[in-house]
Amino acid sequence: MTPPGWPEPDCNAPAAGRVLTRRRVIAGACSVGLPPAIAAAQDAPPPLVIGVLSDSSGLGASVSGPPLVHAVEMAVKDTGLLPDGRPLSVLADSFVLKPDDALAIASRWFDRGVSVIVDVPGTSAAIAVQALAAARKRSTLITGSISPELTGRACSPLGSSWTVDSASMANALVRAVARAGARTWFLVVPDTVLGAAVEADAIRAIEAIGGRVAGRSQHPAEETDYGSVIAQAKASGAKAVGLCDITKGLAVQLGQFQEGGLFADGRSVVAFASTLTDIHAAGAKAAQGLLLADIFYWNQNEAARSFAARFIDLAGQMPNTAHAAAYVAVRHYVRAVVATQSIDTALVNEEMRRNPVYFFGRTAHLRLDGRLTADLSLLRVKAPDTMHGPWDHYEQIGVIPAADVYSPIGQSGCHLGA
Repeated sequence: MTPPGWPEPDCNAPAAGRVLTRRRVIAGACSVGLPPAIAAAQDAPPPLVIGVLSDSSGLGASVSGPPLVHAVEMAVKDTGLLPDGRPLSVLADSFVLKPDDALAIASRWFDRGVSVIVDVPGTSAAIAVQALAAARKRSTLITGSISPELTGRACSPLGSSWTVDSASMANALVRAVARAGARTWFLVVPDTVLGAAVEADAIRAIEAIGGRVAGRSQHPAEETDYGSVIAQAKASGAKAVGLCDITKGLAVQLGQFQEGGLFADGRSVVAFASTLTDIHAAGAKAAQGLLLADIFYWNQNEAARSFAARFIDLAGQMPNTAHAAAYVAVRHYVRAVVATQSIDTALVNEEMRRNPVYFFGRTAHLRLDGRLTADLSLLRVKAPDTMHGPWDHYEQIGVIPAADVYSPIGQSGCHLGA
């Protein structure tokens, strides 16, 4: 899938440029080893090196780790050789969701010529790496964090965020549910940093449309018995239940909430931060009827299905939004490098913001603050007997316009839109 006008990859051409990492190296579009001596040749253009900083085993693994590296590999392979002969390579490493660990890896990468870092799960790590990249005049393509701060007070003209942040997701879902008549909410919140952040975003969104939080529960992250939460939610009289958890916690809740009748009596049950991986882990029986919204679903159109068919062969699972976003972000970044004929970070980021982003059949844009904006699909988890395959979890029941999703730049705290 080489872009029109670009040369096809020549896997018999001499290899050039090799970047080392303690974990793995993916070099060039043809996945070959590239001698460092050639990369250092005086007549060769500076190499374009993409670093994937991921979480392979922690809380961020469902949106990160080896599957996301595969998505970046796919983007590099589909790019082929760059028109100016510039070496293109990818390196990958993982960290333990601590800012200091992420910064140590990023700093070492920048010293060794990495031009752009992709992924970076976790709020604090993503903000820290984005700040370091700005100071070092390098780019970040954040797909692993849903923090609105990345394009708010911590925004950077050299950084961009490619998945829907928690504040925008809350706006989208609260307004969608309000249109169906539900304005009273019960919030189920894990006692974690992420849970508190998602809860705060949800409350702001609910109050902004004149809604009301009728009740809330806060539980330890390792909670396994939600009987009392079910009773509280029913007693509150709320017409919508908002789930602020992810991964294993969300899966346990869905099973018990389904059995406890929380999805009955006309209540809308909404997940503010779930991924396709989370839903698949919970199972269709437990998650059926759950509402969510997203910019990408693997079965939304032929372009998405084609990408997913290739991705599952590599990763052993269907792509969720973060995987698709990593692919799109790298493709868009490299196109900007080609258009500007340089790897000058400021020029490349200006070019990225100037042009529309093709997101598997959906046109999106990068704002000045680096936030990717697009209409979202309003999705409902299918009942098991309506699925056409093990990953066919969603049906689209509506479209949420971008105007109902993203707050104006002037309200985000980002100085770039002032």
